[in-house]
Amino acid sequence: MVKDLHVLELIPAYALECLDEVEMKAVLAHLEGCESCRAELYAYREVSGKIALSVPQVDPPARVKSALMASVRASLPSQKDLERRQSKRERSGSGLLRLSPVWLATGVLLILLLGASNLLLWQQVRELRESRPQFQTISLRGTEAAPGATGMIVISRGGTHGTLVVDDLPDLGEDEQYQLWLIRDGQRTSGGVFSVSQDGYGSVWVSSPEPLANYPNFGITIEPAGGSPGPTGKKVLGNDL
Repeated sequence: MVKDLHVLELIPAYALECLDEVEMKAVLAHLEGCESCRAELYAYREVSGKIALSVPQVDPPARVKSALMASVRASLPSQKDLERRQSKRERSGSGLLRLSPVWLATGVLLILLLGASNLLLWQQVRELRESRPQFQTISLRGTEAAPGATGMIVISRGGTHGTLVVDDLPDLGEDEQYQLWLIRDGQRTSGGVFSVSQDGYGSVWVSSPEPLANYPNFGITIEPAGGSPGPTGKKVLGNDL
């Protein structure tokens, strides 16, 4: 992985430890030298760290105990088998402990407890997976005005808000800024004005009068500092190219 390229698209999976070994090592190596990506990782870990707390405790259904008891009874040796084994141990002079009703009851109880705890853990893991935040991401591609630029909009699960992250955009002068446009039916609504660092990286909270999920297209243009009522400058990024 090239050190100069950010790894924003891998950070959510990295925070949840869902990457393979190669990807984990590559992201870790990048994070050591990239303060911006470390900040993004911190934000995702704040979210993922609270996921487990949102899963309610679940008691196993009553039928689970019946099924476990039936399975235990089916797997236990018969009284005839126990007598045969005991007689064999006595004949051979073995010092092994004889199987008593107390030991049998203890073993059954341990099996039931282990089975119930495993079932509860499985249910919690399933609910945890279902409760993970489902972010929608939209990739933005560079135009002829900025062919090497890349961008990504991360939209919340409910589609009501999001964050724009861009990379490799030209650093503009003090009298110019980039402006995000939310596009629907030919109408363009400003989603925010921002600048980038010297290395072309920038991020901005996207503001919108409606849920972002209602807009099928997005674009970024160069505008006078402070933004414009409508696009006037060159388009540098978009998803409708």
